[in-house]
Amino acid sequence: MARYRLHNLVVETVVGVHLHERTRRQAIHIDVEFTANAMAAAASDSLDDCVDYEELAERIRCELRKTDYELLESVAAFVFELVTSTSGVTEPVVRVRKPAALTFAEAVEIELP
Repeated sequence: MARYRLHNLVVETVVGVHLHERTRRQAIHIDVEFTANAMAAAASDSLDDCVDYEELAERIRCELRKTDYELLESVAAFVFELVTSTSGVTEPVVRVRKPAALTFAEAVEIELP
């Protein structure tokens, strides 16, 4: 089994409880980690035998842009569901960061395994 990591996927979406957060999209940063069998793909050198991480990243980006959540926890749970529903993925971990959450911190981050 191999450990895959998608680092700092940036998605513009509506998330927040305050009025200024509800009226415009803001950047959310996402890290996704998961375990998958890489040996079949290594042997065949075929995309058909592995988790297509480009497709997964694009699916997260497209689906999340359609959402409108108040809580970062809800965003993290939504992304976690997308990852866990991907064939071949095991042991997923999702981290979602909201850089604009606090003016006195770099970001707020939620992690779900």
